[in-house]
Formats: sequence, structure tokens, C-alpha cells
Amino acid sequence: MESVEYNNVISEEDIKKFPISITTTEVNLTGSWRFSKPNFEEKISPCSVGCPANTNIPKYIFHLLKNDIKTAANILRDENPFPAVCGRVCPHFCQEKCNRKEYDGSVEIREIEKFVGDYALDIPYEKAQLKTNKRVAVIGGGPAGLSCAYFLAKNGYKVTIYEKENFLGGLLIYGIPSYRLPREIAEKEINNIIDMGNIEVKLNETVSFDRLQELKNSYSAVFFAGGLSKDRIPNNIELDNEKVFSGYELLKKLNTDKSFAQKIKGEKIAVVGGGNVAFDVARTVLRLGNEVEIIYRRTLQEAPSFEEEKAEGLDEGLKITEKSVVTNIVKSKKLNLTLGKVDKIVNGDAQLTGETENIEVDKLVIATGQAKEFEIEKDDKIFLGGDYEHGAKTVIEAIASGKTNAYKIMAHLENKPFYFMNEQDNFLRSKRDFDSYKVVDFKKINLFYFDKQPPLKINKLSAEDRVKDFKEVALKPTLDKILNEAKRCFSCGVCNECKTCWFFCPDVCINVKDGVDFDYTYCKGCGLCSAECPRGVIDMVEDK
Repeated sequence: MESVEYNNVISEEDIKKFPISITTTEVNLTGSWRFSKPNFEEKISPCSVGCPANTNIPKYIFHLLKNDIKTAANILRDENPFPAVCGRVCPHFCQEKCNRKEYDGSVEIREIEKFVGDYALDIPYEKAQLKTNKRVAVIGGGPAGLSCAYFLAKNGYKVTIYEKENFLGGLLIYGIPSYRLPREIAEKEINNIIDMGNIEVKLNETVSFDRLQELKNSYSAVFFAGGLSKDRIPNNIELDNEKVFSGYELLKKLNTDKSFAQKIKGEKIAVVGGGNVAFDVARTVLRLGNEVEIIYRRTLQEAPSFEEEKAEGLDEGLKITEKSVVTNIVKSKKLNLTLGKVDKIVNGDAQLTGETENIEVDKLVIATGQAKEFEIEKDDKIFLGGDYEHGAKTVIEAIASGKTNAYKIMAHLENKPFYFMNEQDNFLRSKRDFDSYKVVDFKKINLFYFDKQPPLKINKLSAEDRVKDFKEVALKPTLDKILNEAKRCFSCGVCNECKTCWFFCPDVCINVKDGVDFDYTYCKGCGLCSAECPRGVIDMVEDK
């Protein structure tokens, strides 16, 4: 072995004054001691798993905290073209999965998304380039159809949207009240998608079953997201659109016809149902100065409407009649309703106690769901999505359905596996890994580096004020509050360049810039970097 000559350059006095290393340790190639080594790999946060669109939430929050909000917006819109909408109407499944929920309360991801989404409203998308002569027809201009069109168009496909109404948007325009989702917000995000290019829009175009077969022959592929357009009405009730309405039809009229809203002002209205549509109808007509009563066959606790909707509705003064169904209607100048009391529900059918109650109302609204107008079979050219495919679900689930089908269509048309865009598309790459060990759970977070701090409190208009008009219920937090809430994010599985590993490395063999890089010549595999990493991005692996 070649000998190494050492020169003593430090006096005993120096050592007393400077209890640190003055000379290099390069002579010690400590990497030769190692039997395990640290491995840097960003993983998947549970909130991203919870998000149906699989948005990389820690990544866009990281850029927001770096004051690079434009990059944050781009990361967010890469996976979901409706962040400003979802920041208002999404139930945010991500927050249910948030690791911080087990510590001091989930991060208010929805408020952060709304803030970034609103900022992005004035940032146009980069113009889409046409990369193929293959054309795709999208039936339905709701959130699923628009999402599918967006991902197809940005990847170079020519898309034609067929929409039966006067405007694109579906329930975003016709179904969700403006106190939850201001119309101008939805319109702006829709226009941003269309302005991107590669998308042609045909309004007032109803696509029947026979027309669908014609389009199938004219396009390379067809995505059908026509929604659930047939009302599900109890057998003893008949709609007339004068005194008896479906929930969606009434919301549509109220959102598009101001004279109709004035016409019914001050009336007594009964709403049958316990879902979001029922509560949206009830809270909407309440704001018009109407007396409202919700009639539901189960208990309020069992109602499928969002808990937030139920709580806000009760605060606003909604009357809820539980465990009751309409058994008879007598039409005269008003509607005389007989309500039967429900004993229990068996196989979906209400069994009554025999006890009844009579009430008189001006209008009756049936918000008990919708069904398919006709059945469509999937084949090698027809893809199904949105509520038509998975039933009535949330806006974000419709967006995710459109996105997934867009990539399925591209994979099919390119004759490649579904994951052929792994290197370019975070959604597809992360979806493949979701069932593996790479999702970071709460136990992997080093809590030493996080002080307990309660979540952001969302301020809302008072119930007394909000029933006076249709102003947005949730008030916008200040920038400081949003940034403070963003700092609560553990950044699970995503490096935020905190340099904790660099600080603790005894061999000074870590570089932190755009990730973590190790100099294995000097790394002896002590594992301090892995043990101290706050967010679980460094694992110790066998050094083979």
C-alpha cells in the first residue's frame, strides 16, 4: 500500500481556539466502509393519492412558498384544468388523506388551490400545436368532456365538442349556484381551455344514439360524457314544469332566466331529496325570499349532501322534514301534499308507519337523482366517461374521468400501452406507483421539525347576510394567511431543499440543489441523512 505523508499544520493552541476540522478529510475514502447507502427518490404524498386527478400537491405548494406562483399554477393545471372551480366546489378528498390530519389537522388544501387557481385565471395556456391528423369527438361540454378535450388538445389532437345547451360547462354553469361557484369563475376557466386551440365547439347540438353512430364513423374516436339527462322521479309524481319541477331543471331555469326567479319570489317551496342538488335548490330559493322545506326519506345525518352544505343550510334557516315521503299530491291553486312517515328503508323502498301529515306549497321540486337517457356500449372507438360512466359523483371525479379517458384514447390511437407517456406525464407515472411502497405515510414524517399549528380557519359571510343575495359564502383569506397555511404542508415525499441532510452529514458528501446528490466516494452509509430527513425522500438501500 502506498504510504501517505502527513504534515502537522495545527498547533496545540489552534486546537484550543478552533474545535473544528481545519484540514481536509479527503485522505479518508470513507466510502469503502459502506455496506448500505442512501438513495434519494421523491415519492407520492397521500394527498395526491386522495385527489382523483392525482395532482402533485406538495410540489405546487413548494413553488408557491418560493414565491414562484406561476410555476405552482402550471403544476396544478397540468393535472386539473379547473383549479379555481375545484377550490370552491370540490369536497377535497385530498384533505382526508393528509398526513397532517393525524398531527394537528389537515392542511386546508382547498383554500390554497383556490388562491393559486384564481391567480391562474389571467394566465392563458400555451397555444396547443397540432401533432396528428387524428380527430376526436367529445359529446358533452361539462367538466368531464372539457377535461378530456383539454388533455387531448394540449397533446396535439384536434377535438370537436358537441354540447346540447347554449353554453359549455354543464352543471358548472347550469347546476351549481353562484354563492358556491361564481359564474364568471367557471366561464373564465372554460374560455382558457378553448382559447388554447385545437378545440372546435358546436353548441345546441343534441347527440342521439343514432347520431352517435354517425360520429363514430367520422372521427378516430368518440368520448361520450353526456351526463345523466333523464330525471328519476317517484312513480306517484309527474313533472309539469309549472308547479312540479326536477331539481336540475329548476336550477337551470334560475341560473338562466331572471324573470322566472322574480316570478316565484315569495312562494312556499318543498324540495324532495337529500343530495347536493336538493340542498342547492333549497338554499337558492331561500335567497329569493321563499319559505323552503326539504323532505327526505332518511335522517339528515344519512343525507348524501356534503356536510358543509348541510351545516350551512341549517345555519341559513332551512327546514328539514326527516323520514318522510310524498304519498299524494292534489293540484289546485296550490299543491296539497300528503307526507307519509317512514318506518324503515328495505332494499331501497320506504316502508311507512301509517302516520301522515298534510302541507300546502306553491311549488314542488323533485331532486332524487338522474339516470341515463339511453345505453351505449363501449368499443374500440367509443369511450365513456363522467357521470354517464360512473354515476352521479363530484366535479373533480368527472374531471379525472375526462383526463383518464383522454390518455386511454391517445394510447389506443397510437397503438401503445396505456402508460406510454410515463416520462412526460406525472399522472400516469404516479398512478402506476400508487399501490407500491412509495406512498409516504405518517410514520415516515420526522415530526421533530414541525411545530403544532391549527389549520387555517375559513371565514364566511354570516348566515343572516348570505341569505340576502348570491354573494360567495366563503371569504378569501389574505396572502399572508395562505402562505402561512402552505407552510404547514409536510411536503410528504417531495424534497423542498431544506438541507437538513446536508447539515447532518458527517462526511460533507451531500449536495442539495434540484434534489439531493451524494458523493459516494466519501459516504460511509451512516444513515443520518435518512433518519433526519423530515419528509421521507431518502432511504437506505443495500450497497451491492
